[in-house]
Amino acid sequence: MTVLDSIDRNSPIPIYYQLKLLIQEQIKRGEWRPGDKVPTEAELCERYEISRTPVRQALLELVREGVLTRRAGRGTFVAPRPETFTTLRVILSDSRWQWPLEEALHLWNREHPDDRLELDCEIVALPRLYDRLTLSVAQGRAPDISLLDSVWVAEFAHRRYLLSPEEVDSAWADRVKRGLYPPVLTANSYQNTLYTIPTNADTTVLWYRRDWFAAEGLKPPQTWSELIEVGRHLRGARVRARYGMGAYPLAFVGGRAGGETTTYQLLPFLWSFGADIIEEGQVVLGRPTTVEALTFLKRLLQKEKLASPGAIAYRWDSAVKAFGRGEVAMALGGTYENYMIRAIAGWDMPAFLEHVGFSLLPAGPQGAPATLVGGMTYGIYRQSAHPQKALALLERMITPEILSTFSRNTGHNSAYVSVAEAIRREDDGFLSQTAPLVAHARSRPSSPVYQRISSHFQEMIEFALTGERSCKEAARRAAERIGGATGLPVI
Repeated sequence: MTVLDSIDRNSPIPIYYQLKLLIQEQIKRGEWRPGDKVPTEAELCERYEISRTPVRQALLELVREGVLTRRAGRGTFVAPRPETFTTLRVILSDSRWQWPLEEALHLWNREHPDDRLELDCEIVALPRLYDRLTLSVAQGRAPDISLLDSVWVAEFAHRRYLLSPEEVDSAWADRVKRGLYPPVLTANSYQNTLYTIPTNADTTVLWYRRDWFAAEGLKPPQTWSELIEVGRHLRGARVRARYGMGAYPLAFVGGRAGGETTTYQLLPFLWSFGADIIEEGQVVLGRPTTVEALTFLKRLLQKEKLASPGAIAYRWDSAVKAFGRGEVAMALGGTYENYMIRAIAGWDMPAFLEHVGFSLLPAGPQGAPATLVGGMTYGIYRQSAHPQKALALLERMITPEILSTFSRNTGHNSAYVSVAEAIRREDDGFLSQTAPLVAHARSRPSSPVYQRISSHFQEMIEFALTGERSCKEAARRAAERIGGATGLPVI
């Protein structure tokens, strides 16, 4: 089990909250027992190399929540453990996703002092999360709640891992469905049934250096032909030297090494050309529009030299890191990457918005600007020992106060229309500027075999870019394999 044991200054989660989780984790591990005195503010400042303000805020919240208690003139102590409580087991990918659950827990415990809940959280790195969840179900030890990628929802629902909120409280589930952006609802449903509860909605974008574009008199490209014109200008030796760029102005993830990020970035690229994977129950990946899109993508690398041939070997974060370091002027990515760019570049949000712009993926000759919506989401398992209380926790988790604070803390757009609109009315920052993208986004195919669909898609991209197969043959091969995996006809 991985636990939080240090302060991560690159995390979007506030430092005070990370410290709060650290203290709670130490209490759960038995390092500090009821009645034990906790370190002083000064000692905590020195131990974690942080200022007094976040330390004071973390301790104050823990006192308010009954985790700690203060004794005048003596210090702060671990509070006595309540005699009755229910433990909900939770598996998450990192601490940012624990925050909304902890806030919901606080609400529940304040409302139900005689029926308190506590969370037993296990942190599993995202690359290992899928395997950890499937193994826990196979062993009959599924958590009560877990975080999962929305692209896993159809598979987990089909395998009956997940308990639909509609089975527990249909009236509440209907209200949730009405509040979600339509493409987010699609991503969290299977066979028209809602299975998971999201907090965020992240979209694919073309990041670009707003400051460099302005200095060069360039506008963000609205079409792929405009992208080539802009890229040719930025590729010039003098321009690259002026800004310290590398050899290529554009970065994206383009092969199997990038995993799901390749699909996340390049499926909307196909949409922008009028291509798709599945339409109306048929596999359509082998159409000429797919070949045209692949041919153009290959052109960016080989003829125009706007992106590196090494894109096929990029890991999921290679493109965004290159953009954050200033090695490229443009990169395909997701709105969720804003905090990574800020951390790499050392910008706060105002500086980020001064330096960085974003747009939908440009339109191809027969398509339109496109973007894809996805995100992490919370599911309740059929093996849960406490499904009613798990649902009650998720119900409190998606209150407007918690959701809006979560979005502001992390830079994730809200999955809920009313929350996103409220944020837009209050400020004109990053969230306000990116929220409209969600309404125009599309979701990835909802299928129990999505993992195989995505794998074949990634292979198609890699084959086309390396020239291992012609663009036409790569598209045909992927279409046939996806047809075999899904049982759908191939046209």
